[in-house]
Amino acid sequence: MPRPSLRTAFIGVVVALVGLHLASVTLAALPPNRYSDAVRSQTSYLDPYFTQNWRLFAPSPISEDRNLLVQAAYLDAGGRARRTAWIDWTAVELDLVRHRLVGGRAGYVTNKLVSPLLSRSEALDDSQRIVATSSPQADPLSWTELAEALEAADTPATVRIGYLRYDRTATRLATDVLTARYPRLELTAVRYAIRRQSVVPYAARDGSAAERRAARPPAVRDVGGWRRPTPGSPAELAAVRDFDRRHR
Repeated sequence: MPRPSLRTAFIGVVVALVGLHLASVTLAALPPNRYSDAVRSQTSYLDPYFTQNWRLFAPSPISEDRNLLVQAAYLDAGGRARRTAWIDWTAVELDLVRHRLVGGRAGYVTNKLVSPLLSRSEALDDSQRIVATSSPQADPLSWTELAEALEAADTPATVRIGYLRYDRTATRLATDVLTARYPRLELTAVRYAIRRQSVVPYAARDGSAAERRAARPPAVRDVGGWRRPTPGSPAELAAVRDFDRRHR
């Protein structure tokens, strides 16, 4: 019986890997159930590039607006600690969607980021969440210190790694946005917040504009901890600065 050639073996390995990847994507894209929950640790490698969600469909259609806001801390000329105003970066991105016949992927960055940020935060228990959100403005924890603090709070490795991955991504975006908006300030810390507001209840949909506003539930803001500024590359900063200039 002839032995398989190296080329045949290579093709076989590639086909097997592609098959496993397709199976993982299928399981991860299923609405939450006992099967998708059972393989969640094996499909976690899909985040963030292959992540899927079902927010357009039952049983969990889109029911709230979600915005990512960012804020920086700095020292003024007298050495006093100050804070910038909150910047609603999602509102800046949505200009690309609302005022263009054909939008672009840049208009959905924070929309894609907020859901995994929320899910990773909700995976922390109360004590772990306190660790994640209590880093001080004056001397924020480094990423190593934050990881060690979460580990000391008995955060499972997969939960800790997933949380830090998205927290660092949001911090990096916040740093670039705030550096672009306030180029003359030397930032000492940055943080982000997620603003959520449920849509108008279905029963109130036929009311006047004032009645719909009154019927809409109040917004909720989840504020993260202070982080050390974590800039992206010069090219990324230039892209954010140009986008902000054109769409804010």
